[in-house]
Amino acid sequence: MNQSRGKQFRNFFGVVIINLVFFMVLLPGAASAGPGFSGITATADSAETVVNNPAGMTRLKQPSIYGNPMIVYLKSEDQSKVKNTGYTQTMDDDMLAAMPGLYYARPIGDHWAVGIGPNSALGFGASGDDDWMGRYLMKEWSLMFVGIAPSVAYRVNDKLSIGASLPIVYSQFTLEKAVYNMSPGSSDGTFELTADGWGAGVNVGILYELTEHTRFGLTYRSKVSVTEEGKPELSGLTEERRELLNKFGVLKQDISVDTSTPQGVNAGVFHEFENGWSMSVDVAWVNFSDWGLEEVTIGESSIDTQPGHYNDIWATTLGVNYALTPQWEIKSGAFYVTSPQDKEYRTATMRLDRMWGVGLGCEYKYQQNRSVAFDVTYIQYGEALFTADDVPVAGDIEVKYTTNYGLVFGLATKW
Repeated sequence: MNQSRGKQFRNFFGVVIINLVFFMVLLPGAASAGPGFSGITATADSAETVVNNPAGMTRLKQPSIYGNPMIVYLKSEDQSKVKNTGYTQTMDDDMLAAMPGLYYARPIGDHWAVGIGPNSALGFGASGDDDWMGRYLMKEWSLMFVGIAPSVAYRVNDKLSIGASLPIVYSQFTLEKAVYNMSPGSSDGTFELTADGWGAGVNVGILYELTEHTRFGLTYRSKVSVTEEGKPELSGLTEERRELLNKFGVLKQDISVDTSTPQGVNAGVFHEFENGWSMSVDVAWVNFSDWGLEEVTIGESSIDTQPGHYNDIWATTLGVNYALTPQWEIKSGAFYVTSPQDKEYRTATMRLDRMWGVGLGCEYKYQQNRSVAFDVTYIQYGEALFTADDVPVAGDIEVKYTTNYGLVFGLATKW
């Protein structure tokens, strides 16, 4: 028996979007890069380099603004199955959302440059139906990051520049679960938690311009430690359930959640050929195994936090561009990201799989140092299969995406 629901594990862009976390939270500047998230580290041709690689600001000869509003379309279908009976629930959804982006950089004399841009302005999470079989694992959750990165750069000589930025990040975590009241025939209770906190880190970058047409970039992003604390709210509990939790002090318990973003290293190269072609290659390593997000579990008489199990991430992007005329340029890109979670460690709260995508766009230069560009990137997020045992009412369940992709439409302006 199948059931369709309009409220799937819903991905919210700008507030909640689980899959783009790879690039936009862990690699904040990727949102302002080319199609397929290409050209992150060494392109350095506009103010977006404030976040991508602050050392690149020394290449700008005048104050520069880079605007990058984005629209995202997401389509997914999620299938949940009870293992011992084969009963399934199919939940599908699509949505459209938007996100702004604005970067500013300014040279100071012949050697210095300063700038500012969004280190992150989004988050990720999911939600499910009230009658979803995994509602005791998760009904709705979100993790939002909002940050800004003031940056400075210094040109050491004609070839070498160095830069640094100070990302300042505010994070908010919310979680809602159904609570099993244990009494036959009783309705569910509700657990809600909201916690927030601040953190800061440091990003450093190097840009080496081998020739006028070839440059190499290297960046390091430190871990940004954010520990959030909040007091859970429980409602709709039966008297018996409330007394049991109160007996062990759970109802007055503060819960701390570590939502730190991990350290990472990016390396990239950009080269312009003499025949109008150019290309970029970027490789990134993210210490995701040290990510701090924890799983909150509700037992019969306790509420506990347990660290998640993650893998380090490797990501690579390739960009290939061609100048049709001095004004028009065609751009393309592709990327691949390894899975940050083994299947056995995925949960209802955190389901991450490998990710890949391709993109295509064009740029029109209507004046010197001024242009407008449009691109679209297709992203495939994977099935993100996970299993859970002994779920109240349902028993052992298996959940996977049968459809799970996104389209990112970017409109960029340089002036």
